[in-house]
Amino acid sequence: MYFKNIFILLLVLTTLCGLVRSADDYCDVLQKSLMFYKANRAGRLPDQDVPWRGNSALNDASPGSSKDSNGDGNLSKGYYDAGDHVKFGLPGAYSMAMLGWGYLEFSNNIVSCGLSSLYLDTIKWGTDFIIAAHVSDNQYAAQVGDGNADHAWWGPPELMTMSRPTYMLDSTKGGTEVVMEAAAALAIASMIFKPSNPTYAATCLDHAKKLYTFGDTVKTSYVNSVPNVASFYNSWSGYQDELVWGSIWLYDATKDTTYLNKAKQYFTNTGGNQHSWDNVTPGCNLKMWKLTGDATYKNALETGLNYWLKGGGVQYTPGGLAFIDGWGSARYATTTAFLAQVYAADKKYTDFAISQLSYVLGNNPKKQSFVVGYGPNHPKNPHHRAAHHSLTNNINSPVNNTYLLVGALVGGPGNDDSYVDLVTDYQKNEVALDYNAGFVGLVAGYAQGSNPSTSTSSGGSSSQPSTSTSSTSSGTPSTASSSTGTPSTSTSASSSTGTPSTSASSSGGTPSTASSGTPSSTSSGTGSSTSNPPSTTDGDINSATTKSVSYSMMIVLLFTILFY
Repeated sequence: MYFKNIFILLLVLTTLCGLVRSADDYCDVLQKSLMFYKANRAGRLPDQDVPWRGNSALNDASPGSSKDSNGDGNLSKGYYDAGDHVKFGLPGAYSMAMLGWGYLEFSNNIVSCGLSSLYLDTIKWGTDFIIAAHVSDNQYAAQVGDGNADHAWWGPPELMTMSRPTYMLDSTKGGTEVVMEAAAALAIASMIFKPSNPTYAATCLDHAKKLYTFGDTVKTSYVNSVPNVASFYNSWSGYQDELVWGSIWLYDATKDTTYLNKAKQYFTNTGGNQHSWDNVTPGCNLKMWKLTGDATYKNALETGLNYWLKGGGVQYTPGGLAFIDGWGSARYATTTAFLAQVYAADKKYTDFAISQLSYVLGNNPKKQSFVVGYGPNHPKNPHHRAAHHSLTNNINSPVNNTYLLVGALVGGPGNDDSYVDLVTDYQKNEVALDYNAGFVGLVAGYAQGSNPSTSTSSGGSSSQPSTSTSSTSSGTPSTASSSTGTPSTSTSASSSTGTPSTSASSSGGTPSTASSGTPSSTSSGTGSSTSNPPSTTDGDINSATTKSVSYSMMIVLLFTILFY
């Protein structure tokens, strides 16, 4: 009996250690997912955290601008969009806005993981670029680099030699989508940095207001002004959603009801159930509900979220991934999961959120992680020029990637859970700024580290740290003013209705054969669910309450064994 008790005791202790480890896993995922952005930095790099990356695109600049003290162009920094080296303005600004939203919601969790500095640095590298791109009140650099020339070459950014034109917007060539997205990103940044860096926060807000005025005054689709982008990030949904998005974030940052009235004026539930760089309608619904309490927005939001639940319209893979589109299936599922997690008005939404995160981290029939570097069976060959590191302009040489693109969320499986880790598969193995953006926020919502939560960087005008979510269990919006809140080289964007474009490029163009080969057919991702999502624990599986109860039960069990 003595040895039996010892055996049981060891088993219990092993289980307890597993529980403690599980609390750290999300911090690990969060750290890795943020490091992906470091791997996609352009310009003169301030550190060697990603040792296989070096300075690049140092000559990127707006027309007529001056070089800095290092001789670098004013647009040399920022982020490359994906596995290519174009700086696409719309998904770039969207990604910074989404990263910022995640920080506003879950700053306490991020601080507890010891990742606040990395997270804020990730945002600032992007918002610095947005500020630099806003060269005057009505001038904004919407894109740096020719998508066609860039995609025709396969090699690391440090070695690229092609011409990199800058595509400018102005009062005669507007671009409401990208300008409003940039305004939103900077408005969010102003809230984030206000406690720790009020000077920078004021700069962000000043640019946000001027960008908003530019986008609201010169209402023109940016595709009309930058035709080069149409083959990569075409504006399928138009700019109406971005008008609401920019308005509601400016209101959240300023509490000026002029912006709120504009948001209400521009609001229209035009559909679009997949929150993305192209259509931010679902996020607008959530923000409008959080900040107004108007049931109109709540109903619109729940209609969209319910579409993602089993039986609601979205197809499920046999293993449990909500599959709306073959291009970036994991991206869409985790971004929607982030919205569901922030809303958290009903258990069915939090269950959905954790089920999707669980799937992409490897809790699926094939035990396949879709995050590079995380889990025993993770992708190693994402479609990424720098990580592949061909020196011969050949995607097939070397056969496998030279470097590990840690933290990148790849496109995801097919609708049957199928997945093969190939650099040439730009549908399932694509990576992009926007792929990780919603995913980072989702992970942050579950991350619970051991560092004390002392952050004062919260959303809205409040200086208090945010809690896990800003809605109550009943779905009633919080009274606090804090915020509730690509396809690239070759991924296909979807229309606002969720139907993928017929093209195999990121938003409708023909993929470069030099880098991609023959595109595979797309799937509409429609239809009813065919199976149940994987079973998971309810809600935040790493909440303090859950851990406390688990530990208490273990202690009781230990005493029972020892004194039996």
